[in-house]
Amino acid sequence: MFENIIDPGPTASYLIHNLRRLEPASIEICALLDKSARRIIDLPIKYSGFDIPDVFVVGYGMDYRQRFRNLPYIGVLAL
Repeated sequence: MFENIIDPGPTASYLIHNLRRLEPASIEICALLDKSARRIIDLPIKYSGFDIPDVFVVGYGMDYRQRFRNLPYIGVLAL
């Protein structure tokens, strides 16, 4: 399973729980960004690109109110 960003973890946990019902040989999590400071559910992230602090990021498909999704880089949005 690939996620662009994992922060609190409930969504990824829900997906893993439901994927396990299909009895795959294995399930591994790969995340571009890992916001571990906000994690409330322990997840076995096998591959992680970058651990980031608790900031709001945009770019590469991540947006804020439908904006900034198409940035060719990941940036921190000052709210």
